[in-house]
Amino acid sequence: MSKNSLFHFSIILFAFAATCVAIAFGSYFRSGLVVAVGAPSEIRVRAPQDRNVENFLATERNRQEALILAHGLEQNYASDPAEWLITLNNLELLQDVLVEIRQAYALELEALEEAIAEWRILVEEQEAADALALLQWELAHAQAIVEDTPPDEMPLPPEIPLPLPEPEWTGESLAQFAQITPMFSEFNQMHVVDMSDEDFTMMWTAIFEIAENVQSTVIREIDFATQGTVLSNIRNRAGFERATEDIIEFIVMNRLRPNAIPNDELNQINFDMVRSNYDVEIFVAGQIIIDEGEIVTDDIYYVLEHLGMLQADSLMDNILPLVGVIVVVAAVFFACLMYLSFYRPTIVNNKKETMLLLTLYLLTLILVWALSDFNIPLFPLLIFPMLVAVLIDRRTSAMLTFSMVFIAFFVADGSLTFMLFYTTSGLLICLLSRYTTERSKVFLVGAAIMVVQFVLSVAITFIVDRNFALDDMTELMMSASFAALSGLLTVIICTGSLPLWETLFGVVTPVKLLDLTNPTNLLLRRLTIEAPGTYHHSLVVANLAERAAYDIEANSHAARVGGYYHDVGKLKFPHYFAENLDGDNPHDHLDPINSTQLIISHVSYGLTLASEHRLPQFVRDIIKEHHGTTRLQFFYAKAKERDPDVDDKDFRYPYTIPQTRESACVMLADSVEAAVRSMVPKMKSVDEVETTIRNIIRGKLHDGQLADSQLSIRDVSVIEQSFFRVLKGMYHERIAYPKAPSPEPSAAEGVVRT
Repeated sequence: MSKNSLFHFSIILFAFAATCVAIAFGSYFRSGLVVAVGAPSEIRVRAPQDRNVENFLATERNRQEALILAHGLEQNYASDPAEWLITLNNLELLQDVLVEIRQAYALELEALEEAIAEWRILVEEQEAADALALLQWELAHAQAIVEDTPPDEMPLPPEIPLPLPEPEWTGESLAQFAQITPMFSEFNQMHVVDMSDEDFTMMWTAIFEIAENVQSTVIREIDFATQGTVLSNIRNRAGFERATEDIIEFIVMNRLRPNAIPNDELNQINFDMVRSNYDVEIFVAGQIIIDEGEIVTDDIYYVLEHLGMLQADSLMDNILPLVGVIVVVAAVFFACLMYLSFYRPTIVNNKKETMLLLTLYLLTLILVWALSDFNIPLFPLLIFPMLVAVLIDRRTSAMLTFSMVFIAFFVADGSLTFMLFYTTSGLLICLLSRYTTERSKVFLVGAAIMVVQFVLSVAITFIVDRNFALDDMTELMMSASFAALSGLLTVIICTGSLPLWETLFGVVTPVKLLDLTNPTNLLLRRLTIEAPGTYHHSLVVANLAERAAYDIEANSHAARVGGYYHDVGKLKFPHYFAENLDGDNPHDHLDPINSTQLIISHVSYGLTLASEHRLPQFVRDIIKEHHGTTRLQFFYAKAKERDPDVDDKDFRYPYTIPQTRESACVMLADSVEAAVRSMVPKMKSVDEVETTIRNIIRGKLHDGQLADSQLSIRDVSVIEQSFFRVLKGMYHERIAYPKAPSPEPSAAEGVVRT
């Protein structure tokens, strides 16, 4: 880090630290009421007139109650369509099983009927065989009796076989019901297998429809309510036997599935609606928050604390707001630094201006802090913008005024009135300070500021107090009068202290610039007497530089003063410069290198005179920079004719190229004025002036003389037009149209171009 950067960083850090200390120990963090919960209030406190105030604790209680109610809401459910698909699949599987059982049952009955038919045939055949055998035995027995056959030889009766057992129904098909869960009762099993196909189809059509209807409703669990819904759907369908209805109920009830899923969207809507349905307890604008003698409750204490009306016990109690203020102030500092670096870079390069701005800022900050506990106008906040505008720059003053008032708001515990009055007044004072450069207008400026401050005070009272503003006319007029008086005192103090600032910091105020341009000034008087040609040349250069600086929004006063004094060094050898020649040219008898040294010496001697007469630094810079490192072309060409190997550096000014726009304006004005004046006698058209101006400025650009001047391309174009307008007005009547071309310029005229 360079020394210059370290210096400015230290200044910024010091100013920021001082600001933070002033705010931390200012009125903003030391003001407030002293109250305690459970104790009576000593004063009546109202809500601010400009806004309502929420009773946060009471509102929070209401919010918590609403939240509890919201959490206690009964949940809403929706039916899950996927469950019906599962139910439908289960019903279809059951239907397939029952169909198989009915088919098996039908086949089993058919086989039983065939077996019975066969059994009956066999029984008939056996009965016939048994009858025939019995008949044959009876005949044989009768014959044996006739023949008197001994008893032991009598024919034995035929053995009659046992009758064939009748085929029975085994019920194997019904055994498949055991696969179904839950089990059908025997009655229901028989009813299912015995019903006709038409009845079976109608039953299942009803089952599917009833199941779909019930399953499409929200079912949290299969209970009596669900059973009631099923029965209601069954009764709405006529034409079924009671046994069929029982089966339908049994199947549907055992195949339905709980399908309730939370309806998150509706539940959230209801939850949010109930949760947000609570009362916000507020104190309307101007309402009494607590009356004198009223007991301070937790609610009231919290409201007062939130409004910042309570006095903190220690600085640590304000740590969070203090951190917030410091961050905001840091942002303000950063914004100001960005502005200064973009639009006022000279402050960065000029330590005196930096110290001046720091002194004004710290002095204002200290005075605001010291006066913050007293009920008197804060004059420093009005003096600061005027001094910055006069001593540094009006635009810088406008920017810093907002920042200064913002910072002072926290130091002095400001109000809305404070912000409105000092911001508006500071900006107007900053703008009106332009007219304080003319001593005859100082009084008018003071009077104007008095009127403005009076009107602003009344208007801001109307804004803040509204309809109560006219209740106390005495107080209104008193405060407005104090505001007007503070405006007048501001002008008096600022204008009276200008010599002090000029002495301490070498500041050149517009008033000082006017003094420097006074023809009675010693150096200007010497130029008038000893080098009248140079004096006239300086006047024209000053006019050109001032007009160009004004058009590019540079410091036109500084450019004019620089134009007056840029060639003051020619007082040492005035007769060696073309504008002061009267007769023989002394350079005709000198070596080109000697002539060059004589010409160059006017810059060093000018710096000596500027130091002796205590001219401001910017004037010395312009004297040093107005030729930069340009080459004395006339003598260089003359030396080149004698010695082609001549060194270019011996014929260049050994100084600094312009570092500011004002210095660049003086350099260009010096070159343009000399060139145009030398070409006037032979000029044929006014357009030649514009061409010459453009060529000279382009030459300076190409030679690198404007590289550090901070001029933009637009600035260069504006300067060309400014020079042309001024010179056209000066020389247009002198432009001649000779029949024959004028002779070439003499050596003396060439010297002018230096």
